[in-house]
Amino acid sequence: MLAHVFDYETTLAACAQGNQTSLRDLFNQEAPHMLALAARMLADNSAAEAIVRDTFILIWKNASSYDRDVGTARAWIYSIMRYRVMNRLSQMGRSSPALKTNWQDDLPLPSNAEDPPGIIGKLNELDPAQRLPILMAYYHGLNYEQIATLTHVPQAQIKTQVHAALAVLSEVESA
Repeated sequence: MLAHVFDYETTLAACAQGNQTSLRDLFNQEAPHMLALAARMLADNSAAEAIVRDTFILIWKNASSYDRDVGTARAWIYSIMRYRVMNRLSQMGRSSPALKTNWQDDLPLPSNAEDPPGIIGKLNELDPAQRLPILMAYYHGLNYEQIATLTHVPQAQIKTQVHAALAVLSEVESA
């Protein structure tokens, strides 16, 4: 059976034209994933729900500003959510998201049939020494110094690992 491939760009373009059904479709497609990620980053389910709600309001209001030359539509919506999470953490007096002991093995699940060979697939192919700093930076908002401290790896080595991982991950966008 063929899996349905969700078309983020078309859906976002329809949102920009005021199509409420497209916003609902996008919400149904991504809200559960976003809620899980926000809850993990904030360690607060109520705050995570508010973040996801605010994210979709911002998506609705700003869909016309999405530029496919800058990145994918899915990356754009997650960047909105991540920015909201980081703002909330700042308001809570925290500089980084809550860390869990087992989070590094908890990669997000692909949302559709296109994702496995994409970014999640590439993340899974990375050496753990490269994957861990990327996940710590993206999911937990940590900087090089914080990652180095938590992993007991020199900061220069963390920078090298992150840059090498980003080079591999950028191949997904080029393909």
